[in-house]
Amino acid sequence: MPDFAPDAFNIWGNFNKDQKKDGHYWAAMEVPVSELRKMVEWVKTADRCENQKGEECVKLRANLMPRQSQAGNDYLLMALSDAKPRPADKSGADF
Repeated sequence: MPDFAPDAFNIWGNFNKDQKKDGHYWAAMEVPVSELRKMVEWVKTADRCENQKGEECVKLRANLMPRQSQAGNDYLLMALSDAKPRPADKSGADF
């Protein structure tokens, strides 16, 4: 299994199903200031890209994982961090 570089920062959040709009979710997140500081430091040297509007951007990665609360409510757990290139495959196979 390939080794990935450690995350520069991690921001976690819960996305809850909206009870009035089918297929919609909402979130109210408490983000540690320490993680925001790590993100700001990372942005200073991160590779840049351009979005469709021509704005300078950085790439982030987010995973959404289905979960169920102790009360039985379905939600999505989000983990947000810096995007990293996939490590080179060491098996020698070229695909």
